Parts: sequence; structure tokens; C-alpha cells
Amino acid sequence: MNWRRISSHRLVSQWTGKSWRSMHSPTLFRMARALQENPKHWPEGAILLDDKVALQSIRALRSKWRASSATLEHHDHGAGSRVKHGSGQTNRAVSHLARHVLTQESDAEAMARWLRSLHTHGKVLELGTSLGLTAMHFVRSGWDVETWEGCPNTMAWARSGWQSLGVEGCVRSRVGTFQSMLDALDENACWDVVFLDGHHEGQATRHLVDALAPRVSHALVVDDIAWSDGMHEAWMAVQDSEDWRVSVVWRGRGILLKAPHMAKQRVCLA
Repeated sequence: MNWRRISSHRLVSQWTGKSWRSMHSPTLFRMARALQENPKHWPEGAILLDDKVALQSIRALRSKWRASSATLEHHDHGAGSRVKHGSGQTNRAVSHLARHVLTQESDAEAMARWLRSLHTHGKVLELGTSLGLTAMHFVRSGWDVETWEGCPNTMAWARSGWQSLGVEGCVRSRVGTFQSMLDALDENACWDVVFLDGHHEGQATRHLVDALAPRVSHALVVDDIAWSDGMHEAWMAVQDSEDWRVSVVWRGRGILLKAPHMAKQRVCLA
């Protein structure tokens, strides 16, 4: 494992990355502040909306699922879970997914704040619904949320969670392979921000980033860029595309910004 991949890991980048205070670009300065956990650093307009869904309600559901004895017959079209390699159809404990696969609350809230800091309203697409908690955090931004999932059983569980918190009408969800859903898109379909958190294979990630680039107006986020050599190689490659002016590493994720007003650059945030 090379140093660049190690330094991209979420547990390492928070120590090796640059402080938000050192960001000279107004775009990166505002973004970095929104991603901070301390509320006193959040930019104006980044407060999330409890009237959509309260953080406490999401937190309670996460805790409930972490203690669940239920299992899902899970079909994975990608490279498998973050902790158990391999793909295909397997029985997966909901508690395992809740403990090891779901995006951490602090990260999901930070990304939702970032969305809110960009605009009070926008369109976000998530590829890789999992149990649906990240989508709930995105609902708190006030944005229109769409999410895609390859496994119908996993999506059914996610939808039951949205229904239990009364946010099923706030999330548009689709089931199928990412490629089949891309192929079925209307030519005018587009989003402000896309989060790619599924199909953790290098070539598949590069293909998805390239295919989605024309449909993204602001940013595309690639999760788990240090997950494997292939994922990190894909991250290093997509940064060179002329579609993206700025690339940011933050907590194991790669954030690609269109930012036509900015010079080509690479940044690692603490």
C-alpha cells in the first residue's frame, strides 16, 4: 500500500490534511467550514432542517438497527462490503450493515451541511442506498434526494425506514444495476451533486464518474477511495479529467468539483 493511498484513508487524512483555516479559495473555505464538526465554524446557511426529519430520530433508528437480529438476502453487484470482500448473493445481518457499512453519522451530517451551504435547494443523487440513512441526512439539507440501489431487499428495508420516520415522500428511490439506470436516463437528467458509494471496483468507478460527469453541475463525490488499490488508482485517474478543476480528499472520500473559475488543483482536508 503506497503512501498516497494511506494518506487518503479517513483515519489518516484528518491528521495529514490541511486545516480549513488555510483555505484561500472562498469556495474551498466555505466547503471546509461546512464539513467541520464544531458548530461555531459552520458558515451561514449551513444549519440543517429538523422540520424535515430530526437528527434524534435518525440516531434512534440507527441504534435500533445496530441491535437488530434481522437478516437480509443481499445481492451485491459490486465488490462486496467494506469488511467482507466478494460479491454475489449472501445473507447479511442488518446489525452488520448498520455497524460496518453505513456512513457514520458525523460524516453524513457534514456532507448534508455542505449541500445546504451550497444552496438552500438543489438536486442530489446517491448511488448506493444501503439501509437509507445517508439519504435521510440529505433530506435534512432541504434538497431533492434521489437514491439508487442494486439490491431490492436492501431497498425495501431502506424504504421501511423512511416510512417509519415519515420521509418516504422526500426520497425518490430506484432499484437496478447502476448501468441499467444510467442507460434509462432521459437525456436531460442532471443533478447538482452526485455521491458514488457503490460498486467498489476501480474500472467500474472510473466508468461511472465519466458517465455521470456531463450530468453533474457542481460536484461528484467518490466514497472509499482508499478501499483497495483499484479504487485508489481510479481516484488518481479521474482527477486528471478536464471535467474537474478541483479534487479534494476528505475522510476517505474524493470530492471532484467542476469549479470553472478555479485553477486546477488537488487538496487534502483535515
